Amino acid sequence: MDLTERLPAVVGVITLAVGAVLAAAPEFTTKPLGLEGQETPMRLVGLADLALVPGLLRGEPRWPWMFGRAALNLGQAAYFHGIADRSSSPGLVRGIGSGLASLTLVDGAVGLALRRG
Repeated sequence: MDLTERLPAVVGVITLAVGAVLAAAPEFTTKPLGLEGQETPMRLVGLADLALVPGLLRGEPRWPWMFGRAALNLGQAAYFHGIADRSSSPGLVRGIGSGLASLTLVDGAVGLALRRG
């Protein structure tokens, strides 16, 4: 199994960890980012992550799940960019959004490689 075939599982484990924390305890993110009052939307971000985990870890084929992850990255990036001005750390929140947007390229490329393979 090459790296491309293993990446969905790696992404799945990271998505599981982040999604679980955001869904169970969004204040671990909202407080340090100065986003009090955004706990429900942040919890929804985590639940959206968790919805992808089964397919990323065990789905066959996995390429649709990687495309799903790429698409979700864009939605989450838009959310973080949209709330950045309400944060006490707007640059950091925008950076998170930009990081998620960048991951779209990686996740999409992995999905494409898996689809072609």
